[in-house]
Amino acid sequence: MQKHSAVVIHFGEIWLKGKNRSSFVNRLLGNVKRALDGESYSRLANERDRFMLYLNDESDVASITEKLRYVFGVEWFAPVVFAENDIGSILSTANKLVRKGAKVRIVAHRSYKGVDFNSIELVRAFIERSDTVPFLMDKEADDGLFINVTQGGTIMHTDRIRGPGGLPVGCSGKAVILFSGGIDSPVAAYYAMKRGLFPIYVHVHALQSNDAVDDTKIGKIMALLSRYCRDYVSYYVPAHVFQAKAMKTPSKYELVLFKRFLIRLSERIAKAEGASTIVTGEGLSQVASQTVKNLTASERGSKLFIMRPLIGFDKNEIVERAMHIGTFDLSKGKYRDVCSFNAVNPSTGADAKVIDELYSKAGIGKAVTESVKRSKRNISRL
Repeated sequence: MQKHSAVVIHFGEIWLKGKNRSSFVNRLLGNVKRALDGESYSRLANERDRFMLYLNDESDVASITEKLRYVFGVEWFAPVVFAENDIGSILSTANKLVRKGAKVRIVAHRSYKGVDFNSIELVRAFIERSDTVPFLMDKEADDGLFINVTQGGTIMHTDRIRGPGGLPVGCSGKAVILFSGGIDSPVAAYYAMKRGLFPIYVHVHALQSNDAVDDTKIGKIMALLSRYCRDYVSYYVPAHVFQAKAMKTPSKYELVLFKRFLIRLSERIAKAEGASTIVTGEGLSQVASQTVKNLTASERGSKLFIMRPLIGFDKNEIVERAMHIGTFDLSKGKYRDVCSFNAVNPSTGADAKVIDELYSKAGIGKAVTESVKRSKRNISRL
């Protein structure tokens, strides 16, 4: 089999961005470079509608392709070989690229019109010379031999590996992501990053110290999600200040007040970090605090846009996605989640005005200020 010379990287959605396209492309180019830190290759070139990663003798193709699977903005990619822009060279290269006896369909495209044959004539040449190739041509075959004739030469590959799609992380700004470590919030973080948001995780905990969080599943889940964004910021915030204030309020409103506290806390952190939105893992009516009335009461007065990527998901769909991205098993691990305190008969229809009054009387605004002061900010660069 012929050794691969490069990896072609195609992007999908960002190609539709019109006048803003270059900023999205440049962001993606930087993200690909960051994802491939430590890998050996000759150069990474922007070639109009694709990137070309040129390999060298030390390149680890398997490692490179594994990392590209997690770069948002990449639609698909493939290890490739090159041929000259003539039918003889393309046929000869195909014989070395496709394994003997394999069934493949020929998928030919002529991007460069300066050659004396078109894609139909190229496919016809394969058919006419079928006795000289060691593989079988079948237009219904699952596997393909992909051929693209470009001005710089003919690009050929057999594999087409799907990337995660979406937008490059960072192109939509920064988001404060409320991160409990349960099943939902890591999935919400995944979707936030897929839409181009840089993650600033905020985790409110019930442990003895901020440092104690490092030894729990929380850090492990964030590290796993770093496959999609190697750099991220996290805040560990103690819950006890809020809990002390909340003791003065009716227990049935505690969950809604806690959500109000989280949003106000996130706004403070967002201002400090230059973030423009808050992301939560809430789904509609999954638990008592997530009814329409309670969600409305908890976010009342917020000055930032609150994104709920999972609002229309049912629990099975969220679990399925968590398993897909690899966070499910970690999320199921034991941990004393602050959200695990459960009021007896929690309100499912809190009046926003009642929450306003309780929030003010209990001094929870002061708890936000004090909690920010007691938080620990972490910068992770992997």
